[in-house]
Amino acid sequence: MESVSAASLLSPSTAPKAANSFSDMGSGEFLKLLITQLTSQDPMQPMGNEELLRQISSIREIELSTTLTESLRNLTGQQNVTAASSMIGQYVTGAPGANGQVSSGLVVGVRFADGGRPVLMLSNGVEMPMEQVSLIQPPRQAAEALVGQTVMGIDQRDPKKPQVVEGVVTAARVDDKGEAFLELDTGGELRLRDLVSVTTGATA
Repeated sequence: MESVSAASLLSPSTAPKAANSFSDMGSGEFLKLLITQLTSQDPMQPMGNEELLRQISSIREIELSTTLTESLRNLTGQQNVTAASSMIGQYVTGAPGANGQVSSGLVVGVRFADGGRPVLMLSNGVEMPMEQVSLIQPPRQAAEALVGQTVMGIDQRDPKKPQVVEGVVTAARVDDKGEAFLELDTGGELRLRDLVSVTTGATA
């Protein structure tokens, strides 16, 4: 976890600032200040070469620091996009929430919240921040893990006539399109993406 200094917890208006600090000044502003200083200096007592080189070096350090910060920010954003996108089509389970409930579902999309934070969009309508994911499974593996459990879902293959489907999972299969199905003891079946809830253990 990133450590936070006491000074960083202070608001900008109350945080102490060092005298003659250039840390908040951009390289363009610093360069203008240096040019102004050079054109306004006393010709009888001009700035020495050592001092001039030191200030030019300061400009370079500011520029490098700004470039590095921006590069790291871009790299982090690209990694978030790649990691989140790779989870589309996978079955994910989240860590238990404050109420003890666990959310899970097939990832069908990704959106990015404020600050570029990736949020996974699940087939059952739930949205799960990526940092809350505790388990990632391929659809077939997730479907096979549900054998023997009682499930309930809403079959949405016909959007105009959604149907509630429930029963005990007796087997799992994956069609030629990679769609995972749960076969039920009722003789029916349920797509893994349409799963809404799971109850451990078969009904009597």
